[in-house]
Amino acid sequence: QEIARHVSEGHAVFVDVTADWCLTCKANKTLVLDRRPITDRLSDDTVIAMRADWTRPDDEIARFLERHGRFGIPFNIVFGPGAPSGVALPELLTERTVLDALAAASSNSSIRN
Repeated sequence: QEIARHVSEGHAVFVDVTADWCLTCKANKTLVLDRRPITDRLSDDTVIAMRADWTRPDDEIARFLERHGRFGIPFNIVFGPGAPSGVALPELLTERTVLDALAAASSNSSIRN
């Protein structure tokens, strides 16, 4: 519900489902998510960054993953006016895939998911 509200307000929403025990999650964070220009884009006023910590089992996170056809992590998805149903990203992130998804989700014309 919170994601839908932010999208209706014109924001892009970047969701990072991660866990302390997930090595690929740590690699994505170190090599992509915690580096510029991604940090700059995620701190922009038009983007809402959300993190779901699945270090300990959590039914709400499990349901979120299942709704998007996923059953494991890492899982990153971007929502926005141009992608209200979300753009799921690959398990291994690159700067380009994150920036492209944010650009597509931020556009005013819906893209096919």
